[in-house]
Amino acid sequence: MKKYAHVQDVVSRLSDNKTFRTFFTLYLMAESAQECNALNERFWRDANTLPAAEMQLLKAEFTRCFLRLPEMAADLLGQMSAKAA
Repeated sequence: MKKYAHVQDVVSRLSDNKTFRTFFTLYLMAESAQECNALNERFWRDANTLPAAEMQLLKAEFTRCFLRLPEMAADLLGQMSAKAA
């Protein structure tokens, strides 16, 4: 349960998009690399069935999520450094 709480904390800061929140939660909770790969393949296979305009919005949100990662990593490093001190 602790892992789920941490994953939810990260995912909630990463995106407000319910589709990505579900995907990221499932991906981060996956038990193996094979499960991660299967989730990733299925996500993009399903996404490719969207109309072009929706797919463009999905890709834009995906880009926004990844642009948030450096700031989130810096925050995490700061938290870990504070705990270690």
